[in-house]
Amino acid sequence: MKIKLYFDQYLLKINLIFVTLLVTFGIFLVSSATAVESQRIYEDSFYMIRNHLLALVIGIVTGFLITKIDYKNITNISNYLIIFMTLILFFLLTYGENVFGSTRWLDLGFVRLQPSEIAKPIIIIWVADQLSKVELDGNNIQTIWRTSFMPGIAIILIFLQPDFGTAATLAFIVFMQLLFSRVKFIYPALLSIVAWFTGKYFLSSEIYRAERLRVWSEGICDQGLELLGSCFQVHQSRIAISSGGMFGLGPGTSRARWGSLPSAYSDFISAIIGEEYGFVGYIVFVFILSVSIISFFLIAIRQKNEFKRIFTVGLGAWILFQSILNLGASVYLLPITGIVLPFVSYGGSAMVSIFIALGIMHSSGYE
Repeated sequence: MKIKLYFDQYLLKINLIFVTLLVTFGIFLVSSATAVESQRIYEDSFYMIRNHLLALVIGIVTGFLITKIDYKNITNISNYLIIFMTLILFFLLTYGENVFGSTRWLDLGFVRLQPSEIAKPIIIIWVADQLSKVELDGNNIQTIWRTSFMPGIAIILIFLQPDFGTAATLAFIVFMQLLFSRVKFIYPALLSIVAWFTGKYFLSSEIYRAERLRVWSEGICDQGLELLGSCFQVHQSRIAISSGGMFGLGPGTSRARWGSLPSAYSDFISAIIGEEYGFVGYIVFVFILSVSIISFFLIAIRQKNEFKRIFTVGLGAWILFQSILNLGASVYLLPITGIVLPFVSYGGSAMVSIFIALGIMHSSGYE
């Protein structure tokens, strides 16, 4: 019993250590990647990194305070949280701030929020709460309907922003939570087939998404025939990574940050890793990220508390899916989706929301 308890505590410590490494690495990367853009827009090369650090502090403090709360107090208001979140997402489509053709941000004057990021921990809480109440001999279809209905509405509203990447991330999170619950395997398996064809249809429903998918599937960017348009970011990302060589150009010496690689501090932060830290640094980073992700799933598997197990699976799935999309897009193994790298990329709402989820995972009240 003592050995098991020690191992579980050791897993939690490993998780926190590797998350800390990711966050620390992210601070150095964002500091470098945002310096030029900050100077150009705000005439202050430290403006964006200060915002990043502020969001990080808010996230850590909020997450720490949540660890002191009994998780049952959070699940007791999960119904109100998901209804409020859905109303905000609906409100966003009408009154949100449109940037580059997408309505994803609410400008509150003193801060800009991205509600779809805050939706992630709320949906994970809701799904974990619903699935933790499942009886082994219960009606699985009714459970899936009750569990998936509200997250499904939220996913549709996020897709309409449009934000296919975040909608796909949430769909994957819910699927993984269903897969690790007491619901019979056949139901999430069938649901995944339906989701696959539905996602494929919606991925092709807009001209720009269909074109992006066509360019990727036909390997047009690999042929070197199109250096601008759909392939511009891909080529610039590859140039940045390849220029790093084995050991990189050195911290803070990125050339791509001078404007050749758009969104270098968010969607393509992994290209800056390859450029500044080289192949060796990239491999070390992927190792740290992999251990972090694996630790979430190991913690989940060893949990006896059903809510905590399903919630932690959802958090691990969140980090896993976004990491695959972000890293895959930087070398064009996957289409570009505009998804940030968890714990690393610039983004206040994303950073705060993931630390809220971490706080819930470590919160008190578990048996």
